[in-house]
Amino acid sequence: MASNLNLKEWSKNSLSKDDWNFLPFKQLPKSALTKVFLWELDRELGSGKGPFNHDAENKKWMTEVARGHYSDLPVAPVTSKKGQSVKTDRVGSNLSFGGNCTLHLFQINWHCSQQELIEAFTEWLEENHDTPYTPFPANTRGRPRHQFTLLEKVSIHRFHKIGYSGGPKFFRENAKDKYKAGLRRINWTLAQREMNHHLKQRSKELDRMSKTAGKSWKKLLYG
Repeated sequence: MASNLNLKEWSKNSLSKDDWNFLPFKQLPKSALTKVFLWELDRELGSGKGPFNHDAENKKWMTEVARGHYSDLPVAPVTSKKGQSVKTDRVGSNLSFGGNCTLHLFQINWHCSQQELIEAFTEWLEENHDTPYTPFPANTRGRPRHQFTLLEKVSIHRFHKIGYSGGPKFFRENAKDKYKAGLRRINWTLAQREMNHHLKQRSKELDRMSKTAGKSWKKLLYG
């Protein structure tokens, strides 16, 4: 387990289906999955919150995403040296007639490796996304093509906490559960190491946030 971290304890009685079954989020945009992943990491670190889809604001947000109203970034005003004022958003603003030159607002995760950032931008160009998705965290083992794999590793972490190791017994007992059975393809030992890394990194980030703001990250992020 991640050393020096006061992680949430789980038991077979306290671990509900909504704590490990992330199938309701599988069709979310890649960048939207990051929001769920961070919420669940923060639960492990003591946010005191319940499952992501039990929160009223999150339910409202998921409804908007399902309607196609998801946006990574808000509209932001930008003023050029010549005094020209434009607003950037997820679609991009035209800077020349015919749309030959556009201005976009990008969200960049600098914890990612150079190669991951290049791949994210390349995919944006090739698939004509409105805005690049938030790249996978660095050191993600296996370099999954879908960020949903990170949520599956949260599940594995929680199953580990209640005594399962990903051995044959677990999969025999859960052969009829599509989600649990799908975890067979993931190396549980490596997944737990990766989760320990993400928890340590997130804990450091939250500590910096608290120090800068002068109050607990729990109050800052979760009220």
